[in-house]
Formats: sequence, C-alpha cells, structure tokens
Amino acid sequence: MLKTLAALAVIGTTGAALADDEPVVRDRLVYTSNDYISVVGGLAIPDSGRGTDDLGGTATFIFGNQIHENIAVEGRFTAAILETGRGNGTDFYQYSGGVDLSFSPYDRRDEHALTPFALIGILTTADDVTPDNRDDGSVGGNVGLGFVTKPLIHNLRLRAEGRYTYSSFESGYHDFSIGIGFELPLGRVREKLTVVPSKLETRVVEIVKTVPRTVVDSDGDTIEDAMDQCGSTPKGLKVDATGCMLPGQLLELRGVTFEANEAKLRPNAQSVLDVIARGMVSQPSLKVEIAGHSALTGSATENLELSQARADSVRAYLVEKGVSESQLTAVGYGKKQPKVKTERNDDDRTLNRRVEFRVVSR
Repeated sequence: MLKTLAALAVIGTTGAALADDEPVVRDRLVYTSNDYISVVGGLAIPDSGRGTDDLGGTATFIFGNQIHENIAVEGRFTAAILETGRGNGTDFYQYSGGVDLSFSPYDRRDEHALTPFALIGILTTADDVTPDNRDDGSVGGNVGLGFVTKPLIHNLRLRAEGRYTYSSFESGYHDFSIGIGFELPLGRVREKLTVVPSKLETRVVEIVKTVPRTVVDSDGDTIEDAMDQCGSTPKGLKVDATGCMLPGQLLELRGVTFEANEAKLRPNAQSVLDVIARGMVSQPSLKVEIAGHSALTGSATENLELSQARADSVRAYLVEKGVSESQLTAVGYGKKQPKVKTERNDDDRTLNRRVEFRVVSR
C-alpha cells in the first residue's frame, strides 16, 4: 500500500502548437518462431586415403531451432561429390544426415554485424564409391566454426562455416569442408510503427510523491502482522495466506536435548520449546504429534521406552506453557526410524537421537 503525500497540478498553454505534426517511424523485430533454415554450398577437402586427389563439392540443407539465446539444435543433410580426377563416372558420392549443437556468444536472432558460432554433432553417411562392392554406411562426428551476418536482404543472412568430419568408413577417414550460403529465420517479422505527436494542448500533470508503508512480519513467516491470524510461527514451518501452519510438515526440534539416558529436559531445550508453545497457542485448532527417536545402540525395548518418555516430557512441557492437551500426542519410535542407518560415530548417534514436531492437521 502506498500513501500519497502531495500532488501538484501543472497547466500548459491552451491551444498553442510548438511545431507542425511530424510523424516518427520506428521499427522493431517480432519473433513468432525460433526456427531457421540454411542452405550452404561448399568445397570438400577429403582425406588423401580415399584416393580422391582432387577437391570435391558439397551442398547442405540445415533446419535449426534456437532452444536458448546462445544454443541452437540443427538437423542437416549433406550431399557431396568427391572428385577422383579419373573421368568416366568414377567420382565418389556421399549422402549424410546428422544433428549438431551450435553455440554462440550472442543471440543469433539479434542484429549483430557478425554472430560467430561453434558446433559439434554426430552423423551417419552412405558412401557410394568405386568399385560398388566397397559401398557402405558409416557413423561419425564433426566439429566446426562459422558465423552468420546481420540481415542483408529482408531477413536473409549470409552464413559461412568450416567443418572437420571423422567417418568410420573402411579404416576411418578425416575430411574437411568449407562452405558459404544463406540463413533465413522463420517467423520473424519487422514491424514499422508510425508515431504522430499531437499539438500541445492544455494538460494537467499530477506529480505524486509516495512512500512505502512499513511492513511488519514479527515471526518471519512472510505474512505481515496485519494479515497474520496465527502469529509466532516457529522458524522452518510453511504457512498459508493467513499465516497459519500447514499440515503434513515435519520440524526437527534441534536444541531439544536430555540428560544422559533420562527424559529430563536440559535448560537449552526449554527455550526452543517456548517458541513452539507460542505458535500452538496462537493456532488452537492445530493437531501435532511429538515423535521421539533413539540411537541404534542398546536394546530395542529400552530405546522404545526412553524415546516415549522423552516425547512425553516434551508434551508435558508444552502443556505447562499453555498448549491444550487435545492438540498434542506423544509417540516414541525407538530406533525404528533412524536418519542414519549405519552409525559410525557419536555424530551419527546424535542425528538419530532426536525429537520431531509433526503437524498432523489443523
């Protein structure tokens, strides 16, 4: 809530125009899709072991989707002719398809002069070579570097890239390619907005100075005191919009400790339980289980009895501090519900030797 302190009315000149209306044209890019397509033609630089002494040519079609401002997923299909230089139809042919991840330091959808990118991916390739009995399919991977420019014509951009490709065909080959082509974002529209300023007319401008109202949340449950119907909520418990504790929660009463092998509360435990008592008194319909647990050492019967006695001791203290007996049940679980299933030291035993505050209903 904000409180208005002052308002000032400023009245301009009636009917006076400072200048003729001059339209201002502004444009912006509006995206309706993160998809784009690319067509890249290039030069193949095959591994010398393929028996292709001459360079070859490639044609690649790419469909990409911008999944993050710096990351895109690209599916691609490439057809390549690897020149053998022998003539008579002895050139080698490749057809490959794959998926790449493209990484860029910029959002390629924005109008940077150049947007560099790096890519890495996997692919499968069909090799059509001579003689035909060598024809085979293979798998491989590729890495590459490239860039796209800002839009040149309408939304069309220039794309250039270089790739290294490993193919498992035959004994394995290491090929390179460079290419240049175009990239076209899909679903991107350039909107032009014409703004016509109106002539100066009589105007009333209200200047308002405001200050925020101080919010007080005494128990720190995120519900301010003015709306909190259940004050003094213990730390660590969730509440509803009215500030009352929600059922189904468990709060370990850290700091609630006892004399050795006894159910008598130590003084430090009382300060913790005082906070619990105030919270329960402020929400009299709340039903809570006080659960006692023990370490895994000792007999099951003795541990069960001791954990019950300690839960009863906590319940009695809360009743003494004003909590209704009908709100509280005390249950000793002994060593049936350990937090640490294999105790290796005193710290593990301390974690298991605990008392819990379980919100059952409200």
